[in-house]
Amino acid sequence: MLETFGQGMQDYLNAEDQDPISVCVVEVDKVLKKSGARKLLVQWRAEDMKSRAGRHAILSPAAALTLIFLQLRLRRVTLITEMGATFRHLSTTQRTLLGLTHDGHDDRIYDRIWEAIKRLIALVDEFPGRRDKVLTEAEFVEMVNARDAADCAMRRERMFTLGASLIEGSRLCLPQELRDRSDGNVCLDATFVGLYGKTGNRSAKNLKGDRRTANPDGGWYQREGSHGAVTHLDAAIFNKADPSNKYKGTPEGKRNWGIEIEIARMTANYREGKERFPLLTVGISFHIPGAIIGEGVRIADSLLQRGHKANLFIVDRAYSNGLYNEYAVPLRLRGFKHVFNYRENDLGEQAFDPRGFVQISGAWYLDTLPKVLRDADKVILAERNTYDAIKKRVKKDITSTAAEKKKALDIARKQRDLAEDRYRQQSAQRAKSQLKPKGHMDSDWTRRYLIPTESPDYAKWNAKPGTHQGSTVSMKRPEGKEGDKPNAGGLKHEQYYPWGSDEWRAANGMRNGVESVNRNLKRSQYEDIADAEKRAIRGNTFSYLVIALATVVENMRKIVSFYKGQLKLKTLSPKINRLPESYWQSTTPATEANDASGPPG
Repeated sequence: MLETFGQGMQDYLNAEDQDPISVCVVEVDKVLKKSGARKLLVQWRAEDMKSRAGRHAILSPAAALTLIFLQLRLRRVTLITEMGATFRHLSTTQRTLLGLTHDGHDDRIYDRIWEAIKRLIALVDEFPGRRDKVLTEAEFVEMVNARDAADCAMRRERMFTLGASLIEGSRLCLPQELRDRSDGNVCLDATFVGLYGKTGNRSAKNLKGDRRTANPDGGWYQREGSHGAVTHLDAAIFNKADPSNKYKGTPEGKRNWGIEIEIARMTANYREGKERFPLLTVGISFHIPGAIIGEGVRIADSLLQRGHKANLFIVDRAYSNGLYNEYAVPLRLRGFKHVFNYRENDLGEQAFDPRGFVQISGAWYLDTLPKVLRDADKVILAERNTYDAIKKRVKKDITSTAAEKKKALDIARKQRDLAEDRYRQQSAQRAKSQLKPKGHMDSDWTRRYLIPTESPDYAKWNAKPGTHQGSTVSMKRPEGKEGDKPNAGGLKHEQYYPWGSDEWRAANGMRNGVESVNRNLKRSQYEDIADAEKRAIRGNTFSYLVIALATVVENMRKIVSFYKGQLKLKTLSPKINRLPESYWQSTTPATEANDASGPPG
């Protein structure tokens, strides 16, 4: 149904109003078929079974996944009692289409759904163990020690694969022509999702002490830094065991118990204002707060394996602050172009090459660059911070009149605008001495750059003893152990556009799209993943499953919204957004039309 909006937006909206369950059943079945998720679960179940003897379960893991998916698509909570109610409302035809081989009309349906969900969780659970109670210290230690590291890693990979396949299934609901419009730009961000947990609970890394939550494999989250947090008690225990750690406890009011999810979101094509295709979530991963090592590369690999293009990869500082050999280099080797922000102390001069080059805020320049141009980024950031501090102070000022506040802000704004004008001029001057990347990074980490022979400083630079000769230069892999120097050879801080340039601001600004996804997923009128009470089944893994399916439902909503924007006959508003007559519809039957011409005008 999602593929035929050109012929039937009005029909689609009418069907949603008259028989919403039927619409949702068709969509859920279509996405699951395109994703191949059911086949994956059957395969994994066969791999895990020690014997084929015994009675087959009435509801399979695939049936459990289908039921959770349908529940989310219907905007209903994923409690077993509510899923049972949905089950009973389905017709025989609907249950057959979804592979739910039971009528749901007996007192055992609750147990059958619950057992199917447990079988589903077991296939992809990297945290196996007891969930029937809050564990004592001895019980928690026993559970952790009983886990097989290789088996847990394998099931974590299964969960990642399942999430990627489900998301890809929703994208494949778009026709090929629409999918091909994207240049492959993505932005990546992490967001926190809470689990049940009581104040003072031990970190999952701390085996000492009784647990205070039925979800002991979660972690403490804080907004600052890498987002990982520990209690003061945990910090003292960790520092005593290993003084080099230097853990700091996070106050009770500044930490929350739960998990983080990584979301990779399509962005518009670079500097292409009109939305020419739906901006969908294309990747997802899960981890304990602060433990994001390797997640960006994992998602990038998944995108490439699924046939996505490699282009701009836009992230925040939580990713770019990692070791260059764990993030920056692997992404470049795969053909992605880095776009990210810096910490304040990472601006300005970052690396030097003895052949006559200096790296300034992620880009390479001739080392004849004057100091004032080398420091321009730090200066403008200080000016912006000063202006923001003045705005905050004026807003809180209760002694000044409105006129006095306006005067103070006008003076501060004028100073900032003068600084911005100066910075634009300095950036333009500096760009004349910039080395331009040429081609992809080689497998031996070599990067080739074009030397700016047209730069006004080139003759002066070229005449210096020891400067590189030629129109191009290759930056080789630095010698020594990886990690000895945080930015060896400039590898950590290199990005496609120089920080602060108009090109960089345009690319980095596209990261706002992934933050809007996070907000949508947490809104109460939609999937509401922020409310742990709506997914009360214990353990990290059930939350992973619900969140993965929630992103799929959000993708489906984005597809409908995109088509609405393409087919609208008038300016849309909440009052008319659901009215079928607000949209153009082809008079050609869908079975006879290859491609609708679109709304007139």
